[in-house]
Amino acid sequence: MDITIEEQKKFNWRYVKIALAAVVIISGAWWLKSYFGQATALVDSTDVRTAKVQNGQFQVSVRGMGVLKPKEVIWVASEVAGRVEKVFVKAGAVVEKGQPIVKLNNPKLSLVLANAQAKLEKTIAENTAQYAQFESDLLDAEAAVKRAKMTHQGNELELNAQRKLREMGNSSVSQIKFKRTEFTVQSSKLDHELQKQRLEKLKLNIEAQKLAHKAQQQTLQQELARAQEQLDNLYVRAAMDGVLQSMDLELGQDVAEGGSVGKIANPRSLIAEIDVQELQIKDVTPGLGVTIDTRKSQIQGVVSRVSPQVEKGLVAVEVDLIEALPSEARPELSIEGVINITDKPNTLFVAKPAFAEEYQSAKIFRVDSKGNIAQAVQVRFGQSSVNFIEITEGLNNGDTVIISATDNFANNEKIFLHN
Repeated sequence: MDITIEEQKKFNWRYVKIALAAVVIISGAWWLKSYFGQATALVDSTDVRTAKVQNGQFQVSVRGMGVLKPKEVIWVASEVAGRVEKVFVKAGAVVEKGQPIVKLNNPKLSLVLANAQAKLEKTIAENTAQYAQFESDLLDAEAAVKRAKMTHQGNELELNAQRKLREMGNSSVSQIKFKRTEFTVQSSKLDHELQKQRLEKLKLNIEAQKLAHKAQQQTLQQELARAQEQLDNLYVRAAMDGVLQSMDLELGQDVAEGGSVGKIANPRSLIAEIDVQELQIKDVTPGLGVTIDTRKSQIQGVVSRVSPQVEKGLVAVEVDLIEALPSEARPELSIEGVINITDKPNTLFVAKPAFAEEYQSAKIFRVDSKGNIAQAVQVRFGQSSVNFIEITEGLNNGDTVIISATDNFANNEKIFLHN
């Protein structure tokens, strides 16, 4: 008879492993929860930028980008119409006062000059002939005066002689003859006076005509000079020493009278023009100090004018430069300007977060002393500067905060920072 022996069951370690794993997971979760606290997001610490809250003198300043511009600019215009025949210099060239910039061509101006010259010469010839006639008329009038005078004097001699004869009782001179002689004397005297008056009037008339001729001749000379000037103006010249900033003409181009040729600027007399955001312009006033950065040098300046106009959210600010210009300074050189508004002592401030707005509240993440946990706190900002912003509530001196964009974890109240 066979005896059945039951096989003893082996111990199953698989269940033990599962149980141990569960214990490890639960313990790990408990440890992570105790370590992370309420952190609900993991953030790579290399993906964020942090900064420490500082306490001290807070310099309020405004930054703007811009260019150097010439303080003295002359607009060059053509004073005559014509067609561009030659361009002597291009934009950017150094020019001297009186130097030709462009030559125009206009055949009509040569014809105008020739006509003006001919008209003047004709008038001069006519006036010369007229002056000769004046001299002849004067001689005739003066001769008439002399003849009238001599006639009058002769008649007076005759009258005196007849008077003496009559006083001596000489009957050869009748009463009628004597009276006739008296009448002749009076008549010749009147004629003499009339001839003298005629001479004076002739002189006045000649003088008036000479003045008229002179005025006419001067007018024609001015017309000739103007015609010559217009011909000379076919050469458009630089009105001052400087740099030709722009050349608006090309060969063959027709130019109207008063048409733009270009601009000349004094390269050693410059101002800075920077654009400031409209929201930051409220504290900018004339007289504030400015530091202009050319990327190679820094120049000190003073705000001279704030434009009343806003263009595309920007306001133009002009700055007078109060220091000697560096060698690289030239018109249209790109620059950066920092306007110093004021200094505030004993002020909490931090490097400006990407999301911070002046005089507004925002949620910001404050990092703990170990640098692992960042807790969201509500912060009130004050006045803003170029790179920093004032803290009025919510943070203390020495706190470390995240200043980079927090869009990826903004909805969390606490985050864990890991490497």
